[in-house]
Order: sequence, then structure tokens, then C-alpha cells
Amino acid sequence: MVSIIPTATTACTTVQTLIDYQCPPLPPASLRFTHVYYDDADPWAHIMAWISLAPQTLCIVYLTIIFSRREIETIMLFVGQLASEAANHILKRILREERPKYGTMSDRNNLGFGLPSAHAQFMAFYTTYLCLWMFLRAHHFSAQKRSFRAIGLLLLTLVVSYSRVYLFYHTWKQVLLGLLIGTITGSGWFVISVAVRELGIVDKLLDSALFQWFYVKDTSHYRSFVRDEYAQWSLGRISYITYFSDKKFYVEERKLR
Repeated sequence: MVSIIPTATTACTTVQTLIDYQCPPLPPASLRFTHVYYDDADPWAHIMAWISLAPQTLCIVYLTIIFSRREIETIMLFVGQLASEAANHILKRILREERPKYGTMSDRNNLGFGLPSAHAQFMAFYTTYLCLWMFLRAHHFSAQKRSFRAIGLLLLTLVVSYSRVYLFYHTWKQVLLGLLIGTITGSGWFVISVAVRELGIVDKLLDSALFQWFYVKDTSHYRSFVRDEYAQWSLGRISYITYFSDKKFYVEERKLR
């Protein structure tokens, strides 16, 4: 019995070796959401790789603002952004244009089709909608603030789009078509958002039990929450002190000035 055990172990090892030879393990998968290839010898490529992550960063900003501010305008903008991304996904599979070839990297990365550029379309949608919103609805913004933010958004869109060409992820044709589609969808979604307000759909949503339960509001188009919160705080810096006494909870306010 003792001599059988080494023999069985050797047989199992041989079988496993044959299996590994016939069916080699698959390479580890890559989460492409933040995975950007670039030439490590090129310092500009490193910078462009970080810049190309702007859409992913904006997605985090979207969710942060939605959960912290509960503004219906931000929610509608994010829904439109997702719809634009879905349209990009469909168009890529209809047009089926390959990305530029740079060695075996595109094959290894399995990036899919490249027309239109999702990054360029994302940024064009975001910039177009916000610029229309700032100049047509955000009346509490000064002309200087609107112009400064619009120029910043436009420059960011152009740099992100250029980064995709610089890193060989897209051709100029793919980027330009992405910018065009993003501009069209951003403008169209802004028109839709204005229409649903005029039809009273936004008010009905805000009056619904679900939106009231989440404290969703609609103030972004006529007031600045940053300025309002600072004004309230600066009126008199108040320190709230909580304590328990005789099994009761108390809150005491003490003005610091």
C-alpha cells in the first residue's frame, strides 16, 4: 500500500502536466476602464496617458455630486451622458473601423473598434451641454465666470481628444467624428432637458415619493450652493455640541463670533 502512493502521485502529476500543455492558462484579464498604454521613454506620452483619464474622472465627479448635492440637473446630465456612451457603443459596431495599428499592442489589449472615439464624444457631450446650460440657464453666473469655464472646458476637450491620437488609440478621423457626435448629442440632450421642464415632467418627478425620499431638488440653475453655504456659515460660525443627560439627547449651539 505504501508503494502505491508515490506511484499514484507521479501519475497525477503527469496527467496535470499533459493538461497544462494541451490547455495553457489564459492570460490575466485587464480592467480597461483605467488601463492606458503609453511609451515609457516618452515623457509627453506619460502626461497624455493621465489626461486621457479625464472621462473616467468625470464619472467619479458625477456620482460624487449626485450623492452629495441631489440636484435633478446633474442627474439629467449624467443620464444623457450614459445615453451618449450607449450610442457610441452601437455606432462602433455598425461602422466597425479598426484602430490604428501600433505593433501588437492593439491585438493584445483587445480594444475593439475605434470609430467614433468614445473619449472625444464623451468630452464633447459634456462640454456642449454645460456651455449651453451656463449661457442659457445659469443666470446666477457672471459673464466672466461663464467665459472662463467655457474656455477651460473647450481646452480640456481638445487636449483629451489629442491625447487619444498621440497615444495611437485613434486616428484623427475617429476623434473628429467623436467630437461631432458628442456635440450633436449634447445639444440634443439639452433641448430635451429644457422640454421636459416646460412640460412639467421635472416637477412631477420632484413631487414623487421616491425623489422626495432621496431629497432630490432643483436649484442649480438659479443659485450657487457653494456661495449660499459659505454665506450661511459666515453669518456666525456656530459650534454644535452634543451630549447626553438623564437618558436624553441634547444639542447645544455656541457661536464662535
